Amino acid sequence: MPSGSSENGGIKAAETAFEIIEVLHDQQPARLTEIADSVGIANSTAHEHLSTLQDQEYVIERADGYYLGLKFLNHGKRAKEYYQQLIEVSQPALQQLVAETDEAVNLVVEEYDRAVYIERLTGERGVPTNSWVGKRKSLHTLSAGKAILAHLPDERVTQILDSSGLPVATEQTITSRDQLLQELETIRERGVSFNDRESHEQIRAIGAPIVVDGRPYGAVSVAGPAKRLTGEYFRDEISDLLLGAVNEIELKLTYA
Repeated sequence: MPSGSSENGGIKAAETAFEIIEVLHDQQPARLTEIADSVGIANSTAHEHLSTLQDQEYVIERADGYYLGLKFLNHGKRAKEYYQQLIEVSQPALQQLVAETDEAVNLVVEEYDRAVYIERLTGERGVPTNSWVGKRKSLHTLSAGKAILAHLPDERVTQILDSSGLPVATEQTITSRDQLLQELETIRERGVSFNDRESHEQIRAIGAPIVVDGRPYGAVSVAGPAKRLTGEYFRDEISDLLLGAVNEIELKLTYA
């Protein structure tokens, strides 16, 4: 089994174990040889790591391959507790937005330079997308992510961009730092941000930041099919509803 330190000072064996977990997250079910090839380790090494993960109940082997164990579900719920107050005070406003728009409504925060969905409600006309609670995406590709970026300190934005870059999700994704910084300034002026097929070719979204005492707690977005979210409905009507919802959340956080 690999041991020693990795290039960034971490423990190599631990990094390998987490790489296996990531492979299972993306590819499960996965067989031993597939896991070993994806991580770039010998089959015997992969087997040792998998055996340890099984002993700790983080991985389970079934007839068609290895899966993540349900122990992660317990940890996920525990990790979400940090944001429990934000989720609780946001619920009524999110539910109202769903009732008013009948679209998908998301509550998003920033962690480790990424946008993370911590709550998602969907109306009857809401369509399935590649987003769900726990999903992590690049901040600059999302309306909610850009809303958060627009209200972070300049040095924090620079740190995020230096670390993560501007990976491409679609042909509409912003890939120029100057263009993004200019858009963040516009977002601060108008109060809302737009995702015009920048994270998914067929989805548009409107986002607004939740800001209390100058600190962005997260952001709320309304997302739907690009062919339905158009014109004044997209640019004005949903924006007004969203700003009202976010203002309600901010007041509740202020006086909670």
